Parts: sequence; structure tokens; C-alpha cells
Amino acid sequence: MPEGRAYIKRVKVVVLGNAEAGKSTLIKTLIPNSINIEHKGRTVALDFGVIEESGIRFHIFGTPGQERFKVVRDIISEGAGLFIYVFDPLIGVSKYDIEIISLLKDRGLKGFFFINFKDLSEKDLNIDILLSLLKQTSYPLISGSAKDPALKREILKKLLSLL
Repeated sequence: MPEGRAYIKRVKVVVLGNAEAGKSTLIKTLIPNSINIEHKGRTVALDFGVIEESGIRFHIFGTPGQERFKVVRDIISEGAGLFIYVFDPLIGVSKYDIEIISLLKDRGLKGFFFINFKDLSEKDLNIDILLSLLKQTSYPLISGSAKDPALKREILKKLLSLL
């Protein structure tokens, strides 16, 4: 390993999901000094941060969730090694989600789904339909609040297990 380099491998992770699902919040929780290019509170280009774990340097890229930024999402996703797909249980699974998940499967990209409970009261929601749809894909599933710093360990552990 070259001097000054503490990591063994670099992995590009792309964070996807609908607008307002909690992608930027999740990235900010994982990497407090991450950057976000936004306008009026909405990501219009990307989120970006780097975090190292067990000799792996994860380059985390968040994509904008609005359909009109599809080209930005496609460019950012190019060359990704892993993905995190963020769902808002109040939105459920949209046509946009189905399209993106289909592309991820076609590309054979490894990753997992994250159900973001923005409010603890949402944990009582009946999300059986969402869960049954997501389980059909065979991707792993994590749930919690994107604002919960305790989630960081679980997410990093899951990313490492997918390598």
C-alpha cells in the first residue's frame, strides 16, 4: 500500500430514490461534512461525501429525485459499485421507483433498500404493500430514520457485506 494511503479499495455508492425521500439527510447523517448542491432546499445536482470503513473508502453520491434531473442521475450513477435506494413509506413505490429498480436489476448492481421513517409515528403505518413489493426484488432491506446517527454502523456493515 502506498505511503499515506490507509484504504485498500475505493467503492462508488450511489444513493437513489424519489424526491424528498431522505437521500440528502441520510448522506449528511453518514458523512456530516458531505456537500449538497441544492436550490431552495432541493438537491438539483448531487450530494457527495467520503467515508472509510475496514480499509474501504466509500465515495457516496446522492442523486436528485425529480424526474426532470434524470440525466444528472444517470451520469452520477455511471460506474457505481453499490447502491442504496431510499423510500419514503408515505409515498410507497411509484412508477419512478419501479423504473429505476428495473434498471438496477438489469445492470446487476448490488445494493439495498432503505425505508426512511421521517417521524417515529410513521413506524405504525401499514407498509405491508411496500414491504411485499420490495421483498420480491430479493434486495436486502433496512429501515429507520435517516436522521438517526446510530444507523451509520448498520449501513456501513451492510455496504461491506455486499462487496
